[in-house]
Amino acid sequence: MKRRALSGLAAAAFALISCATVPAEKTPDWIFTTPKPDAANTYFVGSASDPGGDVAAATNDAAANLMSSITQYIGVKVNVATNAEAQATLDSYSANIRSTVTSASQNQVSGFSVKERFVQKDKKTKRVTVYVLASYATADLEKEKARIADLIKKGVEAVEGPEREGNALLAQNRGYEAVRKFVEAAVAASGSSIDNAQVYMERNINNARTALSRIRFDSSASSGYKGNVGRDFAKPFSAKLVSGEGASAPGVPGALVQLSYQRKSGTRLVSKTESVMTDGSGVITFTPPAPDFVGKAKFSLKLDFQSTLDLLDKLPDQYAAYRDSLAEELRAKYVDVPYEVVSAARSSSIGVAIADFDENGAFVPGAQAQAGLIEVLLREKFSVKGIAVAKDALDSMDESAAIAAGAKFDRVVFGSARITSVRKDGTSYLASAKATVKALEVKTGNILYSAERVTTGLGSDEKSARQAAYRELGSIAVGKDLLANLP
Repeated sequence: MKRRALSGLAAAAFALISCATVPAEKTPDWIFTTPKPDAANTYFVGSASDPGGDVAAATNDAAANLMSSITQYIGVKVNVATNAEAQATLDSYSANIRSTVTSASQNQVSGFSVKERFVQKDKKTKRVTVYVLASYATADLEKEKARIADLIKKGVEAVEGPEREGNALLAQNRGYEAVRKFVEAAVAASGSSIDNAQVYMERNINNARTALSRIRFDSSASSGYKGNVGRDFAKPFSAKLVSGEGASAPGVPGALVQLSYQRKSGTRLVSKTESVMTDGSGVITFTPPAPDFVGKAKFSLKLDFQSTLDLLDKLPDQYAAYRDSLAEELRAKYVDVPYEVVSAARSSSIGVAIADFDENGAFVPGAQAQAGLIEVLLREKFSVKGIAVAKDALDSMDESAAIAAGAKFDRVVFGSARITSVRKDGTSYLASAKATVKALEVKTGNILYSAERVTTGLGSDEKSARQAAYRELGSIAVGKDLLANLP
């Protein structure tokens, strides 16, 4: 015989049925017809048999049968697992019942008592049947009915409430917030034993996916966004989060967005991230700090669903397919928007003077480093020419001498290139070199750029290695760095 676990009231019935027993030779009328309610009490009868003659087993099942009658009267399920408050209430109630049963103390279930018990034995088959008559004070029973119904209502509301809020948010074009509410409803349903709990769970996961699928970023307002290195952006970057297709799609307000942009760290670019929120029209505006590099970059806009993902993780493993697919869609809600940082130096006339020296400090004619730098700048459409500055002034980095020599230009770039060592490597020669360079604004004397750069030149002989080192300093080591940093 399959035995059901006793609920709190069933446990109370089992604990108390021993208080009254009718002699076996008398068959009470209540076995055949449950007594009708009177002015004070409502009556319930429970019965069960055990084919092996085990009275305790039959009594257990009779108590469960009795509880079934009470549950039917109450009209709701007692075994609901809803929210934490409801569960705590039911756990406390069960603990009181257990305490009463185990300690044989006064019954703590108000208004409930066992009136009679009747045990019927079949001598031939050894089957034993136990009948239990219990009374429940009608006023207390109605209170219990209302209490349990309230717990059930709370369980359903834990699911239907967030779903209702999600639909209301959608109607207000607040799809970002609606997604979380639908996930909240799905998670609540997954941990509940309300009727059709899985249907609730699946429906709300699909609601979340539908709401999410309509949300997109519109960055057309910032198409062709540009900035100048070292200068504040002329206007903020802006984008709009919308729900639906077409230019007239309504904006989605109140959405948290992670916005990333590029900054220079040493010799490489790294991403910096800020949190921004869409305004009442679904628009985000952001002005990054003045760029410190030259080149192409991107803004990355990603909807911040981290709190929703954390909530989604609470779905049980049996719903892993739903959980994982929605999580993937949440993480995929982003867009990259390209922008470019250029140097205003292209519109400025530049005079260049760089002197070459060997490892002993002797001047080396030819201005190889200067030629390499001018070549790179001309290739990038800069207005640039070589100027004459005394080699001693270049060696000592004399700013006033450089400005005087470049008085007809907007800017002057000057410095020295020096061989530091030369060595043979197999059949080739390697020359190491270092350049010290500054860029000044002629009108103000402000330093626009200052750096030391090193490189290595390779040649078939010592002379060609030295020449290669000077050239590499001008065109690569200094040239590329200047292009990336000169405002």
